[in-house]
Amino acid sequence: MKKSPIVLFILLASTFVNAQSTFELSLHSRVDSTNKEVMEVVQLWQSYLSSSPDKIYDNPFWNEEEKTKYTDFDFTRASLYPLPADQLLNYYKPTLLSVEKDDVNYVLRTIFNAEGLEGQYKKSNPWCITKVYAVKENGKWRLKNALPMITAHWQRKTVGKITFIYPASHDFNLELAHDAAAFCDDVAKKFQFNDWQPFDYYITKNGDELGELMGFDFFYSGYTTGKGLPESRIVFSGIGSEWFPHEFIHMLVEDQPRHRLIDEGFATWLGGTRGLTFDESAHMLANQLAKNKTVSFNDILNGWGREYAAFYTTGAIICNLVYEKGGIAAIKKLLNTAPDDEALFETVSELLGISRKNLDAEIRQATLNYRGN
Repeated sequence: MKKSPIVLFILLASTFVNAQSTFELSLHSRVDSTNKEVMEVVQLWQSYLSSSPDKIYDNPFWNEEEKTKYTDFDFTRASLYPLPADQLLNYYKPTLLSVEKDDVNYVLRTIFNAEGLEGQYKKSNPWCITKVYAVKENGKWRLKNALPMITAHWQRKTVGKITFIYPASHDFNLELAHDAAAFCDDVAKKFQFNDWQPFDYYITKNGDELGELMGFDFFYSGYTTGKGLPESRIVFSGIGSEWFPHEFIHMLVEDQPRHRLIDEGFATWLGGTRGLTFDESAHMLANQLAKNKTVSFNDILNGWGREYAAFYTTGAIICNLVYEKGGIAAIKKLLNTAPDDEALFETVSELLGISRKNLDAEIRQATLNYRGN
């Protein structure tokens, strides 16, 4: 089974968990170290990377406009730092590849690369290449996301509560846009998500183009063709379409800490995953589970069947079971499940009216029931 970025990172963690908290930002020869202004921007980037960029706080090196608009203002943060920055940056050491003038701003490209990797670990190298801008704010250089720079002249069309943002090369599908808006309204009404807020929906053709909007010239950890940022009211689509029901669901549900299995399961139950409907995904998982008689619920929680979307689909199957048992009230309680496994086991067992010891068998049998669908 292909290991995910997070799995590989866990395997690597023991190698650098005791690494020193300081690191050196290397400069590629393309960076003009004799240019005073360029070196001011280099120092800005060095300062930011040394200021716990994995944490969300009022970072002094980022521009005020984006910090005011977005809580999680650095769009690379969640994908770039699955572990603390002081550990990651000592392993995947950053090298500033270029600092180029773009009109009055600067564009900084940085590769995060490790040395001496062997075997399967080589496949996670480089970790990513980021692209961030330096702009003047009140006479001082501050960092800025690539998103507003890239999309400054893109087309915009608002349908319902969704503002679709797309390049001129995209053939906008108004019918699908109306379907998307109607889908959101219908789900919100059915599950009583009455206060959901409007969001922006950026359309790109593939995962790499999506990554560029998030600030990656190349990214590995977190690579995806769909990304929702509920707290920022943004959806990034890398499938070239106005229709992305899975990510829409994330925009409708209240943004609060909850178990990831339920968060992704609810979105999969109503919106499918990986281009498949819930029923199609459940059928695929059931056929694979039937071949593996020892696989447990815990195994799925810990990564088994990633290639079959087992985690997402199992969450969806649980959502369906809970809905059939207790309706919307039960689903709402399920969506309040705290983000730890013990809370998950307790809540699901309670809502299904079964003992904890029977939970594994219940979920397995419910999954196997989809073989004939």
